[in-house]
Amino acid sequence: MTNTENYLKYKSSLIKFDTKNFGLSSLEINPTELCNRLCDFCPRSTYYPNKNLNLSVRDTKVLKNRLDEFDYRGIITISGKGEPLLNKNIIDIIGVLNSYHVILITNGDIIIKDTSIVDKLFEKGLSKIVISEYDDMSKDWHGILKNYNYSVKDLTSKPDYFNNRGGSFDTLLHSMHQVCFFPFYKMVVDYDLSVQFCGNDWKYKETIGNLINTSIKDVWLSDKMNNIRKHLHKGERCAIQACKSCDVDGKKMGQENYNWFTTCYLT
Repeated sequence: MTNTENYLKYKSSLIKFDTKNFGLSSLEINPTELCNRLCDFCPRSTYYPNKNLNLSVRDTKVLKNRLDEFDYRGIITISGKGEPLLNKNIIDIIGVLNSYHVILITNGDIIIKDTSIVDKLFEKGLSKIVISEYDDMSKDWHGILKNYNYSVKDLTSKPDYFNNRGGSFDTLLHSMHQVCFFPFYKMVVDYDLSVQFCGNDWKYKETIGNLINTSIKDVWLSDKMNNIRKHLHKGERCAIQACKSCDVDGKKMGQENYNWFTTCYLT
């Protein structure tokens, strides 16, 4: 079993359905629009700009209040479209969210330069760190992270793992007719607390709402979100701009959440 499969198995074990949260089990946060890489499999290598836009500690506290009022019981993944450790506030952001199970995904470059950041992250309450290793699996990540909860995803075989980022790369002649579970269990929150339809939507960044002025429940159960779910329940990716050219396999986790929505809520 590869490290990537180990991580997917670990994350799947945390995606627990809860009627109180209306199926929302995973919150993905994009803390920065900065990245220190220009990988050829990423839209940053072509059209996606590098911008110094970052989640603030103040807005993180707003997000924390929204999570508390929703009585959120799922996981939080800090990853998104940039390199999380480039956000200068990332340690304090972890500190604000530390009452939740917080996973941080990083390419690890900044850790190689300054290993002390790992201690600071876990001292603030980080639950797990995941290294996305794109280059060399012989790096001594165990020596750096052995005292903490960590995983290393082997992504050196890029074609075996990556999707086309919501149609950012031309891989399809026609839209796939395939169900996707993402909007049934996962919410994506951008650096400005806008809620994006999907983390794979790099081209359109279709916004569902904003948590600065709207509750999680109202965004998650909004007509716009449910309309997307109805189309994806039928496999109608062609009906959604952000999905019509997407080739992602959206059925790796979230089956129970999908079943609940389609039998108890969308009917």
